[in-house]
Amino acid sequence: MMPQMTPPEDEGSGIRFPPKYIGILAMAIVFGGIIVAWLSAQAILPFNGPMVLGMAILAATVVVCCASTLMLGSVASKMPEYGDMEIRFEEGMVYFGNEEWENALLVFTELAGPKLNHKRALYYAARCYEQMDDWENVKKYCNAYLSLKPKDREVWEMLSDAHKRLFEYSEAEYAQEKASKLPESEKDD
Repeated sequence: MMPQMTPPEDEGSGIRFPPKYIGILAMAIVFGGIIVAWLSAQAILPFNGPMVLGMAILAATVVVCCASTLMLGSVASKMPEYGDMEIRFEEGMVYFGNEEWENALLVFTELAGPKLNHKRALYYAARCYEQMDDWENVKKYCNAYLSLKPKDREVWEMLSDAHKRLFEYSEAEYAQEKASKLPESEKDD
C-alpha cells in the first residue's frame, strides 16, 4: 500500500451552530417579542408594546447578521486551502494522464485525506489502484466514493470488477445489479 500524507486538521476554534438553529433562534426572538408586545397591549404586562416588538426584531436581525458574518468569514478563510487543493488535484491529473500511477496515487490519497471525503480524489485513486492491480484498495476507494455519490454507475461497475478479481462473486453480482439499475454515468467534477 502506498504511504498517505494527511492534511493538517482544521484548527478552527469556537462554537459553531448550524444555520438552521440560528434561524430558529431568530424566529423565537421575534415571536417572543410579538407575544410580549401583544400582552403589553392587553395591559397584562407593564411594557411598551411597540418598543418591545422593535427591540425583538432588532435583536433577531443582530443574531442573523452576526452569524452570517461568522459563517462568511469561516468560508473565506478556507478559500486559499481550496485553491491549493485544486492545484494539487491538477498535478495529480497530470501524473494520471502520463500514466504515472504511483505519483498520481500519492496526490489523490493525500487529497482524499484520512476521512476519505474528496470525491474526485477517491475516484482517481481507485482508477490508479485499478491500473496497479491492487483490487482491495480499488474496493476501499470505490466504497468511499459511493458513500458520497451512490448513483454513479461507472464506479459500481469498477467495484463489481474488483470483487470479481478477488473471487467475491456474490458481492460482484450485487454491485453489477446496482450498476444496471442506474443510467449511464456522466462525470461531474
